[in-house]
Parts: sequence; structure tokens; C-alpha cells
Amino acid sequence: MFAGRNIEGKEVKIKKSAYLITMLMGLGHVRAAFPLRFLSGGEIIEYGSELTTFGREKLIWKIIRRIYYLVSKAGDIPSLGKTFLLPILRLEEIESYYPVKDLSKPSLVVKVLDFLIRNNIFCGALIKKIKDPVLPVINTFYATAIAIDRLSPEIKNNFLVICDADINRIWVAKSPEKSMIKYLVPCTNVKKRLTSYGVPEKNIFITGFPLPMENIGSPERLEILKEDLLRRLIRLDPSGKFLSYHKQSVQYHLGKEWVPDGKSGYFTVTFAIGGAGAQTHILKKALISLKKNILAGSIKINISVGIQRKVLEKVLGFINNADLNSCINKGINIVYDIDVNVYIIKFNKILRETDVLWTKPSELSFYCALGIPILIANPIGAHEDMNRRWLQEIHAGIEPPGSEKYVNEWLYDLRENGRLAEAAWDGFLKARKLGTYKIEQLVVNGSFKQNQLPLEQ
Repeated sequence: MFAGRNIEGKEVKIKKSAYLITMLMGLGHVRAAFPLRFLSGGEIIEYGSELTTFGREKLIWKIIRRIYYLVSKAGDIPSLGKTFLLPILRLEEIESYYPVKDLSKPSLVVKVLDFLIRNNIFCGALIKKIKDPVLPVINTFYATAIAIDRLSPEIKNNFLVICDADINRIWVAKSPEKSMIKYLVPCTNVKKRLTSYGVPEKNIFITGFPLPMENIGSPERLEILKEDLLRRLIRLDPSGKFLSYHKQSVQYHLGKEWVPDGKSGYFTVTFAIGGAGAQTHILKKALISLKKNILAGSIKINISVGIQRKVLEKVLGFINNADLNSCINKGINIVYDIDVNVYIIKFNKILRETDVLWTKPSELSFYCALGIPILIANPIGAHEDMNRRWLQEIHAGIEPPGSEKYVNEWLYDLRENGRLAEAAWDGFLKARKLGTYKIEQLVVNGSFKQNQLPLEQ
């Protein structure tokens, strides 16, 4: 039994209903797993750790991690980055939807993964961690789900959470028509892609991405999300332009008889640095540009640096060079912890006071469902390109209209003209927000109500 806390903060005892398996390479797969930990009695099995790899597999994952972090950081160096990334990024290319075609034939990377699993090079030690084949398994990393499907067919409920708005063929088994993997997808785009890869529709469930319950409230009322969103809209609409168009819609969807008038003297931007420490160069320029605004108190900055000490030190150096040390824990708040679980708890907490989330279009794209506008930093990889496209399609993400050197100008313009408030509202209306609850229903009860519209309860 796991001693956890429910959305009201009361301590509860939680029975283990499933195994939960993730992968710590960046933060995306862990972030997808963390809200579901109550289903696994608080235990999250980390593939690639000392306990789940041995021998040559451990060496392989060490190499893969190094390549991943090098690739992510190479993206910070325009000329070198593009050259270094090209051959690796080609492996994760995602074909166009059109013309519609059958993409079920396994690619080279799919065949390589299948070979590694069949020959006990991948996931051999991990499989031994699953001692009760009756319990469902929830994966947030494709390799573990495919390995379980291949090596442990006695496990009938093998779920895979999709972390992006579109995916490469490697997320699907070599023979999709024979696979029993059940896909938990964040949006209809992914369902369409999976069917093109040959996955039967009966194995695809549109749940939405698993978001933190502590940022939502109950699935019936969404009381935490709605209260936070109302305050955010007021902070993002100093001119009243957004509410002049949408006041009745806001009242209806947020269940308010009235919306308070008034302006907020400041708003808060959270800059989320990638798990590999990518795109810190954007922060460096932005801090210099926003220095006067931070000192004047018209803007507050949260800097989410993740779990790497060297990234923290780099960010502290940027703050020092901008002569903003006096603003730490005042106008500038740093979110960091060496423990990934503690870090995520801290991050989820600061999201409640976040008005704009500035991030590359990773899995954090789906956090627009909380009514937080996404300021889109440069994507790394085909999946992030697709996440960016998805954000733009639902009008929840905005690409910076100018250089980071002039963020003090264009960011305030986006706020003044209501564009940030519009993006917050569109994300709330159009992105699914009940993924954690839908996944719980499916895993525990074997079925769930699959709604057509994101706002349907």
C-alpha cells in the first residue's frame, strides 16, 4: 500500500492496481508516468537504471543516453547542431499523413529493436521485475511495451502511453496485427497515425495525456483548473480585449455568474529548460532583455532547470551576468531538485501560478489543456515538430514573433492585445485534460467513456 494524497490534500492508502514503467532520458517519459503513480502503489520502475539493466544492456543504454544528451545540446549550436543532428533525426522521421497509405511495414529501426529484444539484449532484466502477470502494466516508453508484448504474452493488459501528438513507426511492434499492446493516446492525430501503422482500432484509446490531478481537481468539476484559469485570464488581459469578446463563454465554461473586472500589475512566465539542458541560450538573452521589467516587478520568471546540477549552475551564471542575483526568490524563482519525483512535484506546483509556459514543444505541449498558453521554443526532432503543428492547429501555442533580445517588447504586446489570453482559452477548450482519470478507469475497470470532445466529462 502507498501512502499518498488525493486532490484535497488528505492522506489516503492506495492499493497497487498496475505496474508502472518509465524511462529517464530527458523528462518526458517520467512526466507522463508521474501522475499515474497512485495506480502502482507509488512505485515507478525506471528502465535503464541499475536495477533494470545489466551487462551489455547497461553499456548500450549508457551510450544511448550520451548520444541523446549530445543531440539535444547540439541543437543549441545552429551550424554544428544541424550537421550533427541530421543522420540521427532521419531515423525518427515521421511521414506525411497525405497521401493516405499503408505504413505497417516495419522500418529498419523497428527491425533492430525487435532483434535486440528477441536476443535478450533489451529488457531482459526488466521483465523479471513483473512478478504478477495478472496486474496490468502501464508503459510510457515504447521499447518496454514492445518487449513485454514479445517476451511475456501472458500479460494481457499491456498499456502504452503516447507522449507526443504524432509518432514514428518505432512505437509499434514489428507485427502490429498480432500485437496486444493497448495504446493510450493524447489526441485523434495519434489514433489516425497508429491505424496507418497497422494497429487495430480496438487497441487504441483516446484518453488524453496524463496531467497532474493536483492541477485539475475532480474530473466532474475541474475546480482547481477553473479557479487557476480565471485568475490567469485576468492577469493576461490587462486591456480587457479578450473578455470583451469572450466574457459570456468564460462565465459559462468556468461556471461563474460574474467575472471580476480589474487589472493585474504583473504576470508570470515559466521557462522550462529541456531535460537535457537544451536551449539555455534563449534564457540567457531573455533575462538580459527583461531585466528592467523584472526589477520593476511587472513580470515574474520561473526557471525550471530540471534535475541536472550543471544546468542549475549554468542558469545561476546567467542570472549573475545579468546582475539579477538580488531577484532570486523574489522576481526570479528557480525550480530544481536532484530527485526527479520531487522536481516534478515542485514544477506542478509552480504551474498553478504560471501565466505563460515558454518551452520547446515536448510533452509539455499537452499542458495547454490546463489553460496555460505555450510560447513555442525551437523544436528538436520530428515529434516536436508535430507537437508544434498540433499546438498551432488548436491555437494554444504561439511562436515568438521576434528575437529573444526583444522579448521585453513583443511579449508585452502579445499580452496587451489579448493573444496570450486567447491561447490560454483555446488550450482549455480544445485539449483533453482528463487523461489521468480516463487511464485509471480503463486500467482498473477495463473500460472507460471515450468522449468525442475534450470538454465532455
